[in-house]
Amino acid sequence: MRILLDLFWGFMKPGIFGFGGGQATIPLIEAEVVDRYHWLTNEQFADYLAMGNTLPGPIATKMSIIIGYDVAGYLGAFIALLGMLLPSTLAILVLFNLFLEYKDTAFVKGMQVAAKPVVVVLIGGVAFSMARTSVFKNVDFASTNTLIVMGLFFVSLVLYFLNEFIPSFNVHPALIVVGALLIGGFFIR
Repeated sequence: MRILLDLFWGFMKPGIFGFGGGQATIPLIEAEVVDRYHWLTNEQFADYLAMGNTLPGPIATKMSIIIGYDVAGYLGAFIALLGMLLPSTLAILVLFNLFLEYKDTAFVKGMQVAAKPVVVVLIGGVAFSMARTSVFKNVDFASTNTLIVMGLFFVSLVLYFLNEFIPSFNVHPALIVVGALLIGGFFIR
C-alpha cells in the first residue's frame, strides 16, 4: 500500500509543477523516480525515456505508466497515471477559466514570457543528461554498435536542423524514430 501512495505522490508533483508540456515534466519525474525514491537508476530512466518516446501519446503520461508498472504492476501503472493526470485536469478546469478572463493583462502576459526560457533550459537539461548517460557513456569507437549509435545521433541531429532551418525539407520525426528502431533491430547486437 505504501508503494502505491508513493507512486501517487511521486507523480502528482510533476503533474502539479510540470508547466510547459510533457518534455518539461521529464526533469521533475526524474527527480522523483531516480533521486528521491530510487525506483530507477539514471541509465534505466534514460532507457525508459527512449522507449517512451517511441510510443504514441504524451511523454509524461507514458512515463508514469511505464514506471508505475515497473514498480508495482498494473495497479501501480494506474495509480502513477492518476497522480500525473489529476492535478493537471483540475488545474485546467479552474485555471483556464481564469486565463480566459485575464489573458490580456500585463501580469499574465509577463508570466507567459517568463516561463518560456525556463522550459527551454529544462528540456535542454534532460536532453544533455540523456545523451550523457545513454549515448555517450562507455564509448568504444572500436565497437560497431557504438559507431551505429553515434551515427544515428548525428544523422538525427542533422535531420533536426534541416527540418528546422529549411522549410522545404520536411522529414516527420516519427520516420526518424522508426528508421532508428529498424537500424537498431537489424544491426545492433
